[in-house]
Amino acid sequence: MSDEPVTEPQAGGPASNQSIGARLANARQARNLDIEKVATELKLDVATIRALENDDRAALPAPIFVKGYLRSYARLVGLAENELVRAYAAQAGELPPLTITRITKPAPMLRLPSTRLLRNVVVVLLLAIMLWLAWPFAVRLWHSRTTPAESPQQGQLELPPPAR
Repeated sequence: MSDEPVTEPQAGGPASNQSIGARLANARQARNLDIEKVATELKLDVATIRALENDDRAALPAPIFVKGYLRSYARLVGLAENELVRAYAAQAGELPPLTITRITKPAPMLRLPSTRLLRNVVVVLLLAIMLWLAWPFAVRLWHSRTTPAESPQQGQLELPPPAR
């Protein structure tokens, strides 16, 4: 088995009139490969390889799978993969593949901040208001604990001044 690819004749040559299956069979025979060896290499059934070479669409699975089989088979025997797949799609009457286009949205005039940012700002503001309201009570409590109370000493009673 040689590694040099089998070249297909150019458009207008005898191979362009051949069916896809005939082109695959000719390329396989040119490489001296038997159907069993191709089936083993491609991990397919022998019946699937025969159906590909005989252009038996009834024995083949869905076209999406057949395209993959054709690519692998063409790669194995040295044929142009894309050309075979395009020819198969044309014979099957498939529509060309869809193209994906990106739809861009226009930039908004005023970009609003994210929800997370708004939530964090509200939480910080609420904490600041709560601290501002609690500050006078906290200062009074702190002063009452640090300033000694001017209370009478234990055991002494304070009497009011005598009345005159």
